[in-house]
Amino acid sequence: MALHRLLGMKIGTPTPDTLDDFYREIGLEGGNGKWGSAAAPDQIVITESPYRQLREIRVGCEDEADLAAIGKRLDHLGVTYDLSGGKLKLEDPSNHWSIEIEPTEPFDVPAPPARVGNRPGDRPRRGQRADVIGESSPRPPRRLGHVVVGTPEIEKTRALFVDGLGFRISDSVAGLAFFTRCSMDHHNLLISPGPVPYLNHYALEHDDIDSVARAATLYLRAHEDAQIAGPGRHMIGGNIFWYMRDPSGTFFEYFADMDLIDDDQAWQPREDWPLEDSWSVWGEKDQPEVFFQPHDIEDVIAGYQKEDETR
Repeated sequence: MALHRLLGMKIGTPTPDTLDDFYREIGLEGGNGKWGSAAAPDQIVITESPYRQLREIRVGCEDEADLAAIGKRLDHLGVTYDLSGGKLKLEDPSNHWSIEIEPTEPFDVPAPPARVGNRPGDRPRRGQRADVIGESSPRPPRRLGHVVVGTPEIEKTRALFVDGLGFRISDSVAGLAFFTRCSMDHHNLLISPGPVPYLNHYALEHDDIDSVARAATLYLRAHEDAQIAGPGRHMIGGNIFWYMRDPSGTFFEYFADMDLIDDDQAWQPREDWPLEDSWSVWGEKDQPEVFFQPHDIEDVIAGYQKEDETR
């Protein structure tokens, strides 16, 4: 496995201070535009931009031989890149996101304290209340797990990330959306249709359903207009989800218990997921229309087109 880790992302917004306040509020650690968890710091970098946008994706590979192999594949695709200083850097020619790949050690965040739960025939929690009741504050997010982007160039974007960079396809929907991974997570990057390149949402992993539900509930009590979708469990990827909107207008997802793929040869990607029945096992049956038409999409389109005129 050459690629093995999503290192992070850089996002742009006209009001970076509001995102600093937001990430602090939801329990991430950091400051001054760099945020993450205690175990995975600086995964999210904020920069000032004329409109909300994805600026960069950072990925980890095994060694410098992987960088050379990626370079050869990019040569075959005719994509320009820079290979120096132990990193490979490029600009996505279709979407203008920066991409940075560097060798890193294999890593996972530490396992959280296990919750003791009762279930039929197995009831170890006796004489004590559920531990979530005694927690003084919600458990914080553990890491940035995946990023979802919209693009008008689906096939070119798929070719760059899969054929060029080495992401693997876990599942796809009608040739329109590709769930790809650069780690053992079912997906780290979902490529979906969009009128212009834009960041649809990003996902923060929590410990379990209690952690997702409690953190989301407390956030929504303070920000009632932030609800987007959830709770539920996805069909594709299998993860528990709850979607909300951050102060910049980008959707963020709390998730837990995602499918893990540790044998690429044994996993069989499914390509025939029906559009009308691929959203959830439980929760809302259908994906809300706002995922395809975010509230501020006209502003994003205008911002992208204005910036595109200067390229």
